Amino acid sequence: MLRYPVVIDGEKGAYGIVFPDLPGAFAMGATVDEALADAEDMLPSYVNVMEAKGQKVPPPSAVEDVELQPGEMVAFVTLGTPAKIDH
Repeated sequence: MLRYPVVIDGEKGAYGIVFPDLPGAFAMGATVDEALADAEDMLPSYVNVMEAKGQKVPPPSAVEDVELQPGEMVAFVTLGTPAKIDH
């Protein structure tokens, strides 16, 4: 299993999540929990599309390498099925 860091931003009723390691991957929800659940649901599909296009899936960054802006939070989303990760 791989744990990708995500950056959470927003306000009550509207939260967004981006994956610093996966450009273009994002999720949304009315609560932080809903946004995280959306991110967990979309991550396997996103990785499958990358692999189908012949793109290398980058390894997850370390949490200390994730840059946050004021008001942002960091969390992790787990990719349950190992992908072909570029090392």
